[in-house]
Amino acid sequence: MKICAVIPAYNSEATISEIVEKTRRQIDHVAIVDDGSTDETARLAENAGAHVIRISSNRGKGNALRMAFRYALANGYDAVITLDADLQHDPAEIPRFVRRYASNKVKIIVGNRLQRKRKVPRIRYGPNRVGTFLFSWLIGQPVEDSQCGFRLYDREIMENIHILNDGFEAESDVLLRAGKRGYRIGYVPVKTIYFSDRQHQSYYRPIKDTFRISIIFLMNLFWRNR
Repeated sequence: MKICAVIPAYNSEATISEIVEKTRRQIDHVAIVDDGSTDETARLAENAGAHVIRISSNRGKGNALRMAFRYALANGYDAVITLDADLQHDPAEIPRFVRRYASNKVKIIVGNRLQRKRKVPRIRYGPNRVGTFLFSWLIGQPVEDSQCGFRLYDREIMENIHILNDGFEAESDVLLRAGKRGYRIGYVPVKTIYFSDRQHQSYYRPIKDTFRISIIFLMNLFWRNR
């Protein structure tokens, strides 16, 4: 299996070197999608050994995921692992995704943080639990964590499920449309890591992005051929 890791990053100079170095210990090839950063993210990522895909202006998580899919497909990878640049995903857990993928060819593997709910902030835990229930109902298979961006995508998903949205809601949309088309989704337990300091700042906006994810759910509910 030929697998790469792709990390979307925006103004992540405080953490980018560490995330690249830790990821490279687990997987041979690491690429960074620099989403219009205005700091030293790109330079530090290259110095740490990552290939850098530069986007001239900030477009959002969904567009970065679109670039990740294009890069993986163009370079002949069987699968891509995505994780965040802010160290809220532990690269040491990448082998769990690889083993799950090798042992049972599910097409998407999602990190499941909800087994340790005490460590998930309430403002994130509640919407995620509601999402897992509704997503499971809509696609007809269990969804254990609907929002975690620590994932593995098989080549078939990258070829057939096109990214339609630029924001965080794109990850939910891919999960929903893949499930509705009958692709099997698997899960592996991952650590629940949240930081309160600005060094590890997440650009997820709980209220606005949860609303946009809700719209994506409704679109998948009523527009069945998307």
